Order: sequence, then C-alpha cells, then structure tokens
Amino acid sequence: MAVVFSTIYNKAIQLALSEGLTKEHLNYYIDYKVENKRVPMELLLEVYELAADKLQAGFGLRQGKQLDTTDYGTLGLSWKTCLKAIDVLNNVKRYMVLVTDDGSMELEVCEDKTKLVLNREVYRTGIKTANEASFVMLVGILNEVTGKNIKPIEVNFKHSFSDSDYFSEYFDCPVNFNAIENTLIFNSNTLEVSTIKADKFIHQFLLERMEQEKSKLSEQEDVLTSKINKLLKESMSSGIPSISQVGDYLGMSARTLKRRLADRNLSFRELIQKNQHETATQLLSNSSQSVGEIAFLTGFSEQSAFNRAFKRWTGQAPNEYRKNL
Repeated sequence: MAVVFSTIYNKAIQLALSEGLTKEHLNYYIDYKVENKRVPMELLLEVYELAADKLQAGFGLRQGKQLDTTDYGTLGLSWKTCLKAIDVLNNVKRYMVLVTDDGSMELEVCEDKTKLVLNREVYRTGIKTANEASFVMLVGILNEVTGKNIKPIEVNFKHSFSDSDYFSEYFDCPVNFNAIENTLIFNSNTLEVSTIKADKFIHQFLLERMEQEKSKLSEQEDVLTSKINKLLKESMSSGIPSISQVGDYLGMSARTLKRRLADRNLSFRELIQKNQHETATQLLSNSSQSVGEIAFLTGFSEQSAFNRAFKRWTGQAPNEYRKNL
C-alpha cells in the first residue's frame, strides 16, 4: 500500500476546511489525522478528490504553496543545509521514498538545462492534484532555502487541466498539460546559487541519517512482497490475480507495483512461479492429493502444463519428486 507523510495529509485537510469543506465532508479524514507518521496515500488522494469536486479549481496549487521544509522531516532539514539549489533536487531524487513511495524522481543535468522528471502515473483523479502540488512545493522550497526568486523555464504535466494560465502565473513560465511526462525544467545556472543556511558538515550528517532511514524502510518494504505472496497463495486455487488486481488490492497502480518489484530485482511473474513452486512441493510432500488436484490448486488449468513447469523448477516430474521423498 502506497503511503505519504502525515504532515502533507494534515495540511490538505486544514486547507480544505479553510476553503469551505465541512467537517461532515471530512469527518472520517479528520479522525484519521496523525502526527509524525506515514498514512495511506489513498486517504490523501480522497481528500484531493473531494476538494476537486467541491472547491475552486487549483487546489493542488494552493496545497503546494503552503508546504515548506518543516513538512518533510529529515529531508526538509537537508534541503535547508544544502550547499546549492541543485542539491535540493538531487536530494529529492534520492530520498523521495522517505516522504512517499508513490512515484519516483529522475534528474537530468545538462550544461544549459536541468530537468526533474516525476514518474507517477495518473491512475486516479487525486494524482493530478498530487503531481501539481509536488511541483509547486519544490519551486517554493527552492525559493525558501536560497532566498532567491528561482523559477523554472518550462513545466509539463501528463494530465489535462482546463486553464493552464492558472499555473503559468505562479510558475512565471509556459505550463503545458497533456504532455509526454511530468517535468520541471530550469536553466542550469539558476540552480548554482548557494542556500541561506548552507552547512557542509550538518548536511553530510543529514545525508547519513537519511541513508539509515532509507535502509530501515527497505527492511520494512519486505512487507510488500509478504503481502503479495500471501495474496497469491490464498487466491491460487481460484485463479491467479493479474498484476493490476494485486495493485488495486495494495492501493497502487500496476506500473508502480512493477517498479517497486524491479527495485528488489523481482518481477510479478517470478513471484507467481515462486509461490506455485512452494505450494506444489508442499502438497506433494505433505498431502495425498493427486497430481491433477495439485495442478489445479497451484493455478494450472491443465496437468500437462503443471508437469512441464514443475520439471523446469526441480528437474523432476511431480510423481518422480514424490516417489523420491
């Protein structure tokens, strides 16, 4: 399940209430408010979708403008102590996962232009607001930590919006919707300015701290594969779910799930085969069920296909494996 910092979630609720959404609209979400934790991304997206439906357009712009370094934990502190503005973007690329695991960043630095790419598919309406808020926030952070008026030269969003001028006024540059990718593009020289509180030693300490936090998250991320394995085992006999169905169950898009598995050098197909293999060997070893029944219980429609797969996994046919136990 995708998650996000609670400070971002709490500020979205506060903004929605200040703009006219009632406590009746947000009662469930207000009750869920927490401090210093990560909350399901789905909840933030639902708040964004309520705002899009009932409030003035541009909630993502207004949400992004109210977010600052204090909302981002150790990552926010690192932004303050970066030596240059470009380091802010480097840190968000490397440590975005500390704030949310829904999406990722890429940074392409050339001599004249620097491009930040946000990889997050619009798999529901609230993602549009989330992507808008992310770019507005980042430009605001650059201005906050440098004390300069740093603006991009071009902004692109993959989703549609009825009035691009709404964002052009804030970014002070062309803003394109229905683009190929989500990008913030800057003149590279504008990102070479120093930050107000640049501190090489404190920043290095914070980088080490973020690496520790990232490592701890990676350990916790094993929960992801555990959840997938559990789901596959429980559903195997009734039909193996697709990656889209598993993604829906976990609260993320199929693309995000593929990427998160790829980060672990895994594929969805490999997890399916691993679970089929484990279930098949367990049933062959500990039950009296026929090979045909085991084939069905491991998600195969034909015994012949199961036989071929099992021999590929173990080098033995199912009956031969059982005989040699």
